[in-house]
Amino acid sequence: MGFKDNLRKSKDGYFTLKSKSKTAKKGVCLTCGQDSETQELLYEYKANDMLLVREHMEDHLTSYSNHKSITPIWCKECKALIEYKITLVNAKK
Repeated sequence: MGFKDNLRKSKDGYFTLKSKSKTAKKGVCLTCGQDSETQELLYEYKANDMLLVREHMEDHLTSYSNHKSITPIWCKECKALIEYKITLVNAKK
């Protein structure tokens, strides 16, 4: 049958929309949504990637004197770098 629709059938017989199912295409993390197939990602568990992240943080803190600290934010599931959290020197708490 060549019939195509947006439904996905689960093992227990239930149907859900493909866009709302918990499976994703290969390479896409369900937690952070990053796609390792189409993007070059940095990973917490790779030594070379950690060196790049540390070098970037050092360069950033050297370049911006009003930035007190920088923290890399990693995905809990795939351990890919999501973003950096920056604390300003005169930030109000």
